[in-house]
Amino acid sequence: MRVLLVSVDKFYYVGAFFRRALEELGYEYTFVDEGKFLELLKRSLLHKVAYRLLGRRPLTYWTFNKELLQKAQEFQPDVVLVTKGANISPRTLHMIKKKTGAFLVNYATDDPFNPRVSTRDLIKGIPLYDLYVCTKRAIMEDVRRAGCQNVVFVRFGYEPTLHFPERPATPEEAERFSSDVVFIGNVDEDRVPYFEALAKIPGLKLHLYGGYWDRYPSLRRYYRGFALGRNYRLALGGAKIAICLVRRANRDGHCMRTFEIPACGAFMLAERTEEHLELFAEDREAAYFGSPEELVDKVQYYLQHEEERQRIAQAGYQRVTTGKNTYRDRLLEILQLVGALR
Repeated sequence: MRVLLVSVDKFYYVGAFFRRALEELGYEYTFVDEGKFLELLKRSLLHKVAYRLLGRRPLTYWTFNKELLQKAQEFQPDVVLVTKGANISPRTLHMIKKKTGAFLVNYATDDPFNPRVSTRDLIKGIPLYDLYVCTKRAIMEDVRRAGCQNVVFVRFGYEPTLHFPERPATPEEAERFSSDVVFIGNVDEDRVPYFEALAKIPGLKLHLYGGYWDRYPSLRRYYRGFALGRNYRLALGGAKIAICLVRRANRDGHCMRTFEIPACGAFMLAERTEEHLELFAEDREAAYFGSPEELVDKVQYYLQHEEERQRIAQAGYQRVTTGKNTYRDRLLEILQLVGALR
């Protein structure tokens, strides 16, 4: 099976995990990096203005679609696997199917109907996919109504070469990453009350990593920048409690952190959702909360119960790492579905 993978070429993105899995499994594949066509948006005011005026299309939109179609025609894939694909035009999808006969698959890491992360092209392209793989159950019926007949739920996972327990190498690292509570993720308005509540706990050592936390005066002192790669593992490993929040705007029932936190050996205190409860037994493999008040109560409790906390962290680690939860497992699941549908 020949696979054309369309994603963003960053080591911490799902596309990089699928790329590694394709190599490990011995598939013949090629890769188109959607991300390189978006880099100018971060550096150029002109590109940012044009992006808005063109209906959330970058100036490199046409170049990207031309390159994607050309690569597909040259490679003649059996399967085109897209992770999100917000900048792929419906015409490009149609031409790929016409010129190659490839089976088109979208692994939807975001909610395609969330206006903050979606595009018109993404929604209009839904009927052209032969299989739409959703990482959130809540969007499945909307995807069917949008015109895709084959819609399935496949969870996020973890990448064993990136997500594993790691301890500080020096006393300076230990001091830098040591915390009572850590959260790694960008700010959302509905996330702020949780951490404002935690900030009221006297003496709590709270670390917040991700984008835009420094915009909130009440939380600015806890902001620690970004944590990627080894620093990501150290930030989780250095925390007594790692918070896992889903993104409501994405209609998440779980998220990438759901697997990454336990895989890094950390104690996970997560939002209580149906999908989380399916994965981890409450108070045995993870702990849960349903409100800022309950979060405060759980943090105060588990900071005082180290043995219980460590026992739950170990059970969560075993639950993730002994199950079929790697992105290699997820890729195999998707390709098996493709084989059954083709």
